[in-house]
Amino acid sequence: MKHQPTENNTEKNRANANQNFGLKEEEFDEMLQAMQKGDEDLFEKIFLAQFEETIAYLMRRYNADNAMAYDATMDAMLKFRRRLLEGKITYYNMRFLFTQMAGQFLTDAFKKKNKLSEIQEDNRVEDEYEEIDDVILDYLDIAWKGLGEKCSKLLENFYYKKITLKELAETLGKSDAALRKQKQRCLETLRSYFLKHYKH
Repeated sequence: MKHQPTENNTEKNRANANQNFGLKEEEFDEMLQAMQKGDEDLFEKIFLAQFEETIAYLMRRYNADNAMAYDATMDAMLKFRRRLLEGKITYYNMRFLFTQMAGQFLTDAFKKKNKLSEIQEDNRVEDEYEEIDDVILDYLDIAWKGLGEKCSKLLENFYYKKITLKELAETLGKSDAALRKQKQRCLETLRSYFLKHYKH
């Protein structure tokens, strides 16, 4: 019986970390303070932990295509970063909040295409929608152009042309694992290029 509280706390801490990009609360606080001083480790942690997972979730949950899911996830990533810097996001189920933000952006995109009937708007984050302005889109375009032919072609084939990694690997004569790592590096490069140009 004496060990029960410790076990419960361990399970609780594990659950909290899972809901917050694998971070413990003290780790999040330290990384957030560092981020506000220019260190992007926290944003990179969120980017790598959630980007592809959220794209897959949006495609499954809202029956969205790769392009729309990618755009909504990127928009959510930028908004999430802005709110972190503003101190408007605290350590409490951030993974759920981020996913809901992405869903909100996707919902708005569907509205613009008159496809509101195809999605459900349950559990929307009660927050005003902030449009990603043309300047940010310009920065994304600059970052994309800086990727180089191999990365841009790989990401385009995977996210926009919907070619699976297995098919791409066979075409390029690479293993699935090797191509998956290459795609991850390309996403990291895209993120770093964007951050070099985009200023909060």
